[in-house]
Amino acid sequence: MGINFEIHKRAGFSDPSPYPEIRVEAPNQAYLEMIMDDYAGIVSEFTAINQYLYHYFETKKYDDLREMFESIAINEMLHMEILAKLINLLGGRPFFRGGASTRGNDWSPRFVYYGCNICDMLHADLNSEFKAIKNYQEHIRLIDDKYIKELLERIILDERVHVEHLKIAIENYCLS
Repeated sequence: MGINFEIHKRAGFSDPSPYPEIRVEAPNQAYLEMIMDDYAGIVSEFTAINQYLYHYFETKKYDDLREMFESIAINEMLHMEILAKLINLLGGRPFFRGGASTRGNDWSPRFVYYGCNICDMLHADLNSEFKAIKNYQEHIRLIDDKYIKELLERIILDERVHVEHLKIAIENYCLS
């Protein structure tokens, strides 16, 4: 059974490009550990989902921000599902643990930045997206598997869309 990519996409909150097929050249423990960090490390899809959901819960008076936080969280769920499949194909199991960033330890809610106010939340989310992009770019550089590289490059396209939404929200709520 494949992933239903469309169920995890909200119009305007992800790149319109198709996702490549989820496959790997061969199982690889080193690549698995890098992907585990993207999956449930300190800066990870699991952390992003929980951080965006918390920010969604805390912005009850701001429907546009709630829609953005919820839509981005749903897109991050797709990324997490893609990474879970990669983890399986690389020879692992998608436990909620990181790789090097957590020294292989379990994911922790301490990784979530809750924020003090809307602007603090937005800036933290923007910073997290930049860190995620940087991590994916580093993993693309280190991984010698064309299929994994294609998937990570595609995920970066979505992360860049998230960056643009967050910049607009910061402009609307924090720079006036």
